[in-house]
Amino acid sequence: MKLQNYSGSEDPQQINNFAIFSRLMRYFIKRLGILFIVLIAVSMLTFSVTRIAGTPLYAAIGVYSTKEMIEERKEQMGLNKPLWEQYTNYLTGLADGNLGSSRRTFAPVKDEIGDRLPATAELVIFAVGLSILWAVPLGATAAFKPHGWADRLGSILSQFGVSVPSFWLGLIFIYIFYYILGAFPAPFGRLGGADPPSFVTGLYSIDALINGNLTLFLETLRYIAMPAITLSFTSSPPIFSVTRSAVSKVLGSQFVEAARSYGIPSRVINFRHIAPNAAPPIINIVAMTFGYMIGGAVLVEVVFSWPGIGTYAVQAMDFSDYDPVLGVVLLSATIYVVIYFLVDILQVVLDPRLRE
Repeated sequence: MKLQNYSGSEDPQQINNFAIFSRLMRYFIKRLGILFIVLIAVSMLTFSVTRIAGTPLYAAIGVYSTKEMIEERKEQMGLNKPLWEQYTNYLTGLADGNLGSSRRTFAPVKDEIGDRLPATAELVIFAVGLSILWAVPLGATAAFKPHGWADRLGSILSQFGVSVPSFWLGLIFIYIFYYILGAFPAPFGRLGGADPPSFVTGLYSIDALINGNLTLFLETLRYIAMPAITLSFTSSPPIFSVTRSAVSKVLGSQFVEAARSYGIPSRVINFRHIAPNAAPPIINIVAMTFGYMIGGAVLVEVVFSWPGIGTYAVQAMDFSDYDPVLGVVLLSATIYVVIYFLVDILQVVLDPRLRE
């Protein structure tokens, strides 16, 4: 069926829009297929680890057991079935949200992760926000004035963040700002044992604002400040580097030079030409940093006794409790690839060059 306008001839604009839509759909389906393959690979990896690290049978009943106990438990756990059938059952369980149960607390891993994920999410949101606040403006300024103060300062901070371990930096912050100066509270979790706000989102700062408790909101900021700054210092160097590189590349492009030759004001060039073209790689690295820190904040959480999924995984490892660790790994990997998929689609929508 031909696309026609009122005169009966083909409408080029409609044809072009249809072609763009078709390319976007093909790209979306292709990326969705890649996402599915990656998630299957992650599930295969976690399933294999449970078998390589030690069969779940002996983790459940111990090594001192009779042959009858072993056979009975095998049948209950489905370990007497072929591996492909065990993997199929494992996938079915994952689809239903079944991540197993903790040997230490005997509670479902799904529920325990659900209780701790908001703490990690809040910490990561604050850390990424702090990284954006200093790394993006400083990186853009460094691109406009190479070898200037912003370039030197950003390079020093980036090298410091890359070379210093996050747990060591956290310990230094605790020693200086809590032990010596007393500027921040003791690193004992999200509120140091105080009563949390009424549950709405699980993010204490947001819940305190929703409940209208400004005092509690300020207290949550005091507790989250040191771990968020620590995590921001060690995760923001890539954001600074990508921002400086992206803005420098756009500044050297022909269309920016042409706009300047036409006498267009610098403010217009910065906001209408430079910012939109430099934004896609910056959005990409910020999203990747966020996805990485969901599972990569483990050391910072342990140092500050932050009750997130990283601390939960470390506590489970201390007791050789495999299901919680694998649940955290699976969730972190899933969040990372889903965020990357969404940002990939967003970049295609924002950047017309990627639709060609």
